[in-house]
Amino acid sequence: YARIAMLKKNLQAQGAEVLLVDAGDFSQGTPLVNLGYGKNAVEFMNAAGYDIATLGNHEFDWGSDNMEQNMANAQFAVVCANLTRAADGTTVFPANKIYETAIGKVGVFGLDTPETMTKTHPDKVKGIAFAQGEELFAVAQAQVAELEAAGCDLIVCLGHLGQDDESTGNRSIDLLEKVTGIDLFIDGHDHEEVQEEVDGILLVETGCYLHNIGV
Repeated sequence: YARIAMLKKNLQAQGAEVLLVDAGDFSQGTPLVNLGYGKNAVEFMNAAGYDIATLGNHEFDWGSDNMEQNMANAQFAVVCANLTRAADGTTVFPANKIYETAIGKVGVFGLDTPETMTKTHPDKVKGIAFAQGEELFAVAQAQVAELEAAGCDLIVCLGHLGQDDESTGNRSIDLLEKVTGIDLFIDGHDHEEVQEEVDGILLVETGCYLHNIGV
């Protein structure tokens, strides 16, 4: 995180405008983070100057109440369009955020893998729901429409979906075959290194454990 913080500062010193983002699963992976039930990860991200993040399935490792408490301490935006409260259908977090930048309006919306419902204990996701399949695609397309209507020049999806075969039907590549209007898809979940185009849309993923930083 110190390395990431310094990279952001160096780029800004060179005159760049920087949005530091994370595509989820930041609340797991090391003894220090696990010891604090994810709280430490958010504190590090605050210190590093993160601007926006979406959730991964591991943000729910200690239950949705713990996740919401950790996110309440975040000094960065948390966006997720397909995570709703089962009781009334409202989103748990804002679906998107728009930034005014030197290259125009940049709209960022978040998606979390519906596999969270099966990759963690059911009690840990009680009371919340994840749009999946065709409903997930419809949520994403609605986000594109909303951000286009707001005058966004660039639309970015922070999508913790991945490309593994076991995720078929909810993968980033499945979504990009159905949803139009996304300019950049920053992926997560399978923690691979990816840089490719799907139907003209740039799909990227940086791997795991901060071994790489995507720019």
